[in-house]
Amino acid sequence: HEYYIHYIDYNKRLDEWVTVSQLDINKIKLPQNSKSSRPLSPTAVLNKCSSRKRKIEETNGYSSSHSANSDTDENHAPSPVGPPSTGSLNQNQNTYDGLTRIKNVQLIEMGRARMTPWYFSPYPQELCHLPVIYICEFCLKCLKSVKCLERHKIKCKLFHPPGNEIYRKHAISVFEIDGRKNKIYAQNLCLLAKLFLDHKTLYYDTDPFLFYVMTEYDQYGLHMVGYFSKEKESSEDYNVACILTLPCHQKKVWDPSSGSFSNLALVLKA
Repeated sequence: HEYYIHYIDYNKRLDEWVTVSQLDINKIKLPQNSKSSRPLSPTAVLNKCSSRKRKIEETNGYSSSHSANSDTDENHAPSPVGPPSTGSLNQNQNTYDGLTRIKNVQLIEMGRARMTPWYFSPYPQELCHLPVIYICEFCLKCLKSVKCLERHKIKCKLFHPPGNEIYRKHAISVFEIDGRKNKIYAQNLCLLAKLFLDHKTLYYDTDPFLFYVMTEYDQYGLHMVGYFSKEKESSEDYNVACILTLPCHQKKVWDPSSGSFSNLALVLKA
């Protein structure tokens, strides 16, 4: 058995799965059981945790037309069986609270970078059990193997994000993507972002949002560095709804006048 460990007072990105051999069950602090005067034994606590893990795995059943086994049917949106397929997880936060606390993706490969996810994201179940999820760095489609990725690259015609290029300086460009006109790309972008943003809850209802994707150019195309999004009509007049720089590009400075991607986002939206 493996057990999911969260370290109290530390960020959830440090959570990890451990085997029973890594645990010293003699030092486990047993929870107080209000319904019974008899305390639980350490073995009983581990069995209870193991039972909960199986229950969560059974709940974590996502199906998607972004099939891990096929490169076809790219114009249909993913249809999750777990969390709701529209809006956000806030609609049923209590129901899926345990599910969304546990990281479900071990590793992703995107272009030349391999990144370890920090948080849960509702990718298809058949992908979550793989050691690596391969993501097309141009259309952001997720695939199960290098071979599937190579076949997909032959069919994928994108060498930059869809939408309009609204900023260019040297090798840096920013593309504006309408969440309604480019729904599949926007949904893929949200699923990718959720791996690194703990409090992001919107995945599929992308129509009300504009996405601004920053890219870096080389001879193979324009590669995603990060993005920010904003509501088309914000009732509270928010300037930015969500912002992310991919971990492999963090702590970089491209333009002295903008300083960083976050500053560039403010410059573009000023």
